[in-house]
Amino acid sequence: MRVTAFCFLLFFLSQKLIAQAIITGNEWIDYSQTYYRIPITQAGVYRLTAADLQKAGIPVNSINPTQLQMFRRGIELSIYVAGESDAKLDADDYVEFIGERNDGRQDSLLYRPSGAQPHAYYSMYSDTAAYFLTWRLDGKKGKRMAVVAETDPKDLQPEPYHLAEQLTVLTNEISINQSNGGPSPFPSAYELFFEEGEGYTGPMLKKDSLIGRTFLLDGWIRTAPVKPSMELLLNGRDNTSHRVDVFTGKTAPVQTPLATARFEWFNTARLSFEIPPADVSSSNELILSTESRGSFETDRYSVSYYRLRYPQSFSLKNRSQHTIHLVPNPKGRSYLELTDAPANPMIYDLTDPQYPRRLSAVRENTLLKLVVTDTEIPRQLLIVAGTLTPSRLERTVFRKIDPRKHTYLIVSHESLMKPVGSVLNPVKEYAAYRASAAGGRHDTLVVTMKQLLNQFSYGERTPLAIRRFANYMLSGKTASADTTKYMLLIGRGNAYYPMRTSPDQYYRDLVLTIGNVPGSDLLLTAGLAGFPENVPAIPTGRINTLNPQEVLNYLEKVKEFERTPANEPWRKEVLHLSGGHSVAELTTFRRILDQVSLTARRQYVGANITVKAKQTDEPVERVDVSGMVNSGVSLMTFFGHSSPIVTDLDFGYASKPAYGYRNKGRYPLMFFNGCGVGNIFFGSTGNLSTDWLLTPDKGAIAILAHSGSGYSGPLETYTQQFYQTLFADSSFLTKSIGLVQQETTRRVLAAYSGTYDISNAHQMVLQGDPVLRMFPIQKPDFSVNSSGVFQQGSRRDSVRLGVVVTNAGRFDARQRVGLAVRQRLANGPLRSYGTTLHAAIAYRDTLFYTFKPDSLPNAATTNQYEIRVDPDNQIDELDENNNVLVFGLKAETTGYSVMLPDSGQRFPADRFNPLLEVTFDGVQLKNEALVAANPLIRVVLQDEDPYRIRQDTVGIEVFLKKPCANCDFGRVTLSGPAVSWKPAGPDNRFVLDYQPRNLTDGLYTLQVFATDVSGNRAGPGPYEIQFRVQNSDSLSVVQATPNPVSAQTRFRFTVSGTESPGEGQILIRNLNGQLVRTLHQPVRVGENLFLWDGSDQGGVQLPNGLYLFRLLLTDGRQKSGKVVLNR
Repeated sequence: MRVTAFCFLLFFLSQKLIAQAIITGNEWIDYSQTYYRIPITQAGVYRLTAADLQKAGIPVNSINPTQLQMFRRGIELSIYVAGESDAKLDADDYVEFIGERNDGRQDSLLYRPSGAQPHAYYSMYSDTAAYFLTWRLDGKKGKRMAVVAETDPKDLQPEPYHLAEQLTVLTNEISINQSNGGPSPFPSAYELFFEEGEGYTGPMLKKDSLIGRTFLLDGWIRTAPVKPSMELLLNGRDNTSHRVDVFTGKTAPVQTPLATARFEWFNTARLSFEIPPADVSSSNELILSTESRGSFETDRYSVSYYRLRYPQSFSLKNRSQHTIHLVPNPKGRSYLELTDAPANPMIYDLTDPQYPRRLSAVRENTLLKLVVTDTEIPRQLLIVAGTLTPSRLERTVFRKIDPRKHTYLIVSHESLMKPVGSVLNPVKEYAAYRASAAGGRHDTLVVTMKQLLNQFSYGERTPLAIRRFANYMLSGKTASADTTKYMLLIGRGNAYYPMRTSPDQYYRDLVLTIGNVPGSDLLLTAGLAGFPENVPAIPTGRINTLNPQEVLNYLEKVKEFERTPANEPWRKEVLHLSGGHSVAELTTFRRILDQVSLTARRQYVGANITVKAKQTDEPVERVDVSGMVNSGVSLMTFFGHSSPIVTDLDFGYASKPAYGYRNKGRYPLMFFNGCGVGNIFFGSTGNLSTDWLLTPDKGAIAILAHSGSGYSGPLETYTQQFYQTLFADSSFLTKSIGLVQQETTRRVLAAYSGTYDISNAHQMVLQGDPVLRMFPIQKPDFSVNSSGVFQQGSRRDSVRLGVVVTNAGRFDARQRVGLAVRQRLANGPLRSYGTTLHAAIAYRDTLFYTFKPDSLPNAATTNQYEIRVDPDNQIDELDENNNVLVFGLKAETTGYSVMLPDSGQRFPADRFNPLLEVTFDGVQLKNEALVAANPLIRVVLQDEDPYRIRQDTVGIEVFLKKPCANCDFGRVTLSGPAVSWKPAGPDNRFVLDYQPRNLTDGLYTLQVFATDVSGNRAGPGPYEIQFRVQNSDSLSVVQATPNPVSAQTRFRFTVSGTESPGEGQILIRNLNGQLVRTLHQPVRVGENLFLWDGSDQGGVQLPNGLYLFRLLLTDGRQKSGKVVLNR
């Protein structure tokens, strides 16, 4: 591919970008204004008519055109607005501005150093520039082009020539620096930031090949005092010292040596030289050739651009667009006579691109005469025969973001935010989960790549948009709070260079990364906010997908993973996979994994390591690990040779049934040390690591994998530090995988700052959610079950037990673990046989305990004993309820026989049903009783089992049927805000409170299904009761029964209303009006009872006779009555 252009605008913004030390790209935005993005791919003068503006949705009738503004790269440009003087946009009015296609000036910020960029004529990402049209709201005017109307030459003579400039940029190939900074016997480290000599360039040229290119010097004035000149940029394309000779001439065979470039490796060389006029043919053609003649065998190179300058006549030749470069005139004014001018030309002075000027001219037939002022310096003019119309105007809404607020950032793409089934937006569904209690209560922010491009990179396609966005979000950090931020990129990134010109680029490269293949998400935030240059400031992960369904699939896996208790034993299982292609490699790679195994087995995880090692030197050897993966492993670490689609110890794809993976709910972190497994940026859909991440209901929860060429030394160093951080550092044990990667990178590069270690760290790509925690274990957790208890030997007077104790929690090597046996006596207490102390348990160990029962039990009965780990609760554990196992001891003729619970259990079978009690506002109701509109419904489940203590709501279901004709029972969400509960205590009494709100009038039905932990049901069917709600306030007649009273009477009345009236009292008086007794108690909605035994306030029995009573409620309601005492 070749791009040839007449360069009429060297955009000044590169100086602006470099001058500002820290920019985020959104400083120019006034969030109160309305903006329209105008994409531009062709240089020229653009016109927007009033009709164009109205069609785009701009309210032309309410805008003062003097307030219109145009921005490019954050700088306001001067524009021309015809007819604005009347402060109205009339039908004939229009806006004109100078438009330029995109270039590579922003790309310089992706190079190290920024000056290493070979040239800025061509963008690494897109040809499309972005201009933003808006209008001020403060009454001030926008910037306007100056109109220079000077046409009188006075004493000036016509300028004899100007300097034409012809720029030819070659973009056939992309050059990747593989030099490691100089000649080296070692392969390239492939740094993922851009380096010297990297970028688009011409085709690779071989040694001793004379390659020529013909240039036409159109309108060349041979007699001018200035000779033609050429500048060209050469790019080294191999790791040698280069010599490239440049020749010019009229014909290819006969050429004059003109210049020689000597440069090294993948560096560039810029040559500038004059061209002898004799080397230009009579038809003004010049042949320029290059040839590599270095001492090395290859000496490959390419040409990146040619820039030809020569004195040219002022003949416009009726061109539609022409650029003129005036030479300085000491008088400060230059007179031009332009021949062969097109009809109705427009002339602009672009010397200062921010403030272009419109020039006037006098036309005589096809001759244009004009005077240009301020020509003490070279000036650049643009002459056009007509204007261009932008392809579209896009309304752009800039979002004002508070960087102090959000801690979980999601960058995605509109194509992944489409409905899937009942889910309207999978990306926002993910954010909603992360904002929920189950997801960690993060303050989430969802933005699209398009929003970031507009708001943080001036509408131009570049990964700088994400980097600047991240920098902006980090600017909101405060020292007073935990300000850790995370970033999840939801969408595929495609760094394969042909993608730049693909018509499908927008829908195949959804969320950009930095670098060519391979890419690096780490570099998106490396070095920001005071972090070291190569350490990510924000832990970042990616979901590599083009499919919104896959976003939901992965979200379900995340929910499952985070619901899984930290003390599941499989979460301490680790699988090591060791590869290699030779005996030496098989040995070395196995040794590396064996060394880090020691770290994982020790403090603080105490992992159980299983190793699968390659046995042959075959390129690929199949291994079946499905059984172990299906049983559960928390980490799979591979060290060997690999590619994006296979590892040399081939364990296969999670999605393919032939490999047998069925590990739903047991998803590991996969850590790949090899070449290319993490290379997800080349556009393929068959990537091994992505398959493991996105396959639903099986596979992995996260992938940390090398994306490029991995080398065993840096990989070994990285693996050692990763294991040290993940397993052996108590401050990081419970931290997220993203923070572990961040800290690993910091530690590695603090100790080793070589090229290979830096590249290795950059190429570690995290797929998956960076906030996931692999070992969230704060405490130890010891457990026993019957499968791990056995009787050793047979002794007549004693029992020796072997007890397998598992620690599914944190491992503290300093701890001593107690083990005791206790006998449950008939009257309830426990008789202890003493405690033995044992060394700390990392993962699983067999402890032995010997004891002598006090007396030989009856052979026909079984006495009940319990084994208890940490019997005195000296160690604070994650779960204190799984330390005990109950067993029976039965007398035999030769000694004792141990009777264990069923396999895998810890207690004898529970065959008793639990008791279920349901109350409303503390009272057990009669069917269809009246209750408040906001009743407190309490469900109490009492179980006699002292061992299986209820810890959650599993086995409990509550349903409510509302009072409507077609209503059915609706399930009450027990995790919702209307429900509260807490684990049962030692008495195994579990209480769940449900308080519905603002019930409407009518008859409701409540159902409660409940079982104990063993699955025994509370009754043959559900508990069911109907209750009535009446929101209107009422108070029934108070009935005293019995009446007359001999011993005790009940004052019975019914209250209705939305809520309880509070305290109630009954005042009892004799016929003289004297108050003899006051009864107080809370009153609830529904039926209420007050009891009176006929005594006065001091407890003395009152005489027989007639008494008057009055019921008073705190809300003012009252009722009266009479009662007779007759003993």
